[in-house]
Amino acid sequence: MLYVCLAALPTLLLISWLYTRDQLHPEPKRNVYRLFLLGAAIVLPAGLLERALLETSFDGRLGRLPALLVTAFFVAGLVEEFLKAAIVERAAVQRGWMKSPIDCIVYAGATALGFATVENILYVTSSGFSTAILRSVTAVPAHLMFGVLMGTYFAQSLWGGKTRALAYVVPALAHGLYDAFALSNSWLGDGLLFTYLIVLLERTLRRVDWAEKQSENLARI
Repeated sequence: MLYVCLAALPTLLLISWLYTRDQLHPEPKRNVYRLFLLGAAIVLPAGLLERALLETSFDGRLGRLPALLVTAFFVAGLVEEFLKAAIVERAAVQRGWMKSPIDCIVYAGATALGFATVENILYVTSSGFSTAILRSVTAVPAHLMFGVLMGTYFAQSLWGGKTRALAYVVPALAHGLYDAFALSNSWLGDGLLFTYLIVLLERTLRRVDWAEKQSENLARI
């Protein structure tokens, strides 16, 4: 139980922070919880699909680097982010819940954190305390940052005329790059991963600030 609490704590803190970003017209908490739970629910199908792809894709013909890149971008990144984006589109966009750009970020972020919660519980309960600490500053915030990216592109598709495909593709690429560094198991990969997380954090905060300002502008119209 202690490990479950340790695994869930970072996501609960992050979703509390995320929810307070929408200060003008906060979304109904039940809607945010719904997206959070739907994000949690897709961990199992994502894992089964990833396992199936790994079993059918690697038959010994790929070298280490190509196998790493395929796993990072086309298995983990693509499967997980496409499933999250599909949830956001069907459960929030198509229901008309997106009233402003910051709503897109809140709902996409909630979905990502729901996924991250279950995934983190699975990792921490099998690997222990050190994994809980490490993932609380790496994988869990990364999932939220991919969600913010996703929400930004959903917002730009709704209010800026951009293609909605970017809400699927860009987070998948960002996730794939994260996994490529994490799976490299090298000092260089760890250094690049740390640098990447810093850059991603800065970009994420900029996107949240952009969404807040755009939402305020829409509220004045």
